[in-house]
Amino acid sequence: MRGILASIARLFERNPHFSGPLAELSEDPVALAEILVLFRMVLADGIVQPSQLRAFERLCAEHFGVGPEDMPELHALLDSPKARACEAEAFTLIRQLDTEARTTLLGGMVRIANANANGNGTRDALDDRLIRRTASLLGLGPQAGIDEKEQGMTDTPHDPPQEPHRETSLGERVRGFLDRYSSLNRVAHDPILTAELLLLVRMSFADKTVEAAEADAFAAICTRLLGLNGDELTDILKYLHEFGYETTDAQAADMLADLNDARKREILDHLALVAKADGEVTDRERRLLEATARRLGFA
Repeated sequence: MRGILASIARLFERNPHFSGPLAELSEDPVALAEILVLFRMVLADGIVQPSQLRAFERLCAEHFGVGPEDMPELHALLDSPKARACEAEAFTLIRQLDTEARTTLLGGMVRIANANANGNGTRDALDDRLIRRTASLLGLGPQAGIDEKEQGMTDTPHDPPQEPHRETSLGERVRGFLDRYSSLNRVAHDPILTAELLLLVRMSFADKTVEAAEADAFAAICTRLLGLNGDELTDILKYLHEFGYETTDAQAADMLADLNDARKREILDHLALVAKADGEVTDRERRLLEATARRLGFA
């Protein structure tokens, strides 16, 4: 319980300080640029596949010491001004690495792409295209120690070296997690997800008003962390209103009580992110978070 409360208290800070591997990562622009490039691979075709997201998370754990419990804060870091500055200079920063390190990074991109390969091992064309572009930008090719087939290099002429689009933010591009309307169906058939979303909505309205920052935080959690389609959020909110108007906070939390501790901590992190989004945590928001923590067994 002490660790949960400490984590919640840290999230309440106006300028939160990251701890452990995230603290080191936030001060290491080269490593941060590497993670941003890996995340671009997840977003290459505009649709975040669960298998690719899991591969990304495994790479973060293996190479950067960022575990599953750190994912909410990592995504917050990836949306920070510091990360946006690193993204603009990503390839300049990464070219500081030696050939072995750049090859390892490209190999990580291949692992993410392969996680979504079809039954005959064929990867998405957009995934291969991003791998080719990145290899060119990093001065890598088959001779760098990555097998041509595994790297995604073919006899097709390379695209002219250019950096991938940065016209939209990482958070905006993640919204294509599922095809249109599939997210609403997912929510309607997943009582656990519905309960979590109800609590997030209640947290947004806890102080009787919904600030723009809170709405943005709710949308970011739904799209980036829960994998819902941003285009469907209005329909999802309508469904939650119809389904949840008679469901109390306690009933929603009770539906989550049998989850494992890691998943329950993740839900508390999501609630805390909404609570502190506008820079001020009200008494109502604090009480809702504390009551939910108790109902989830952290008391």
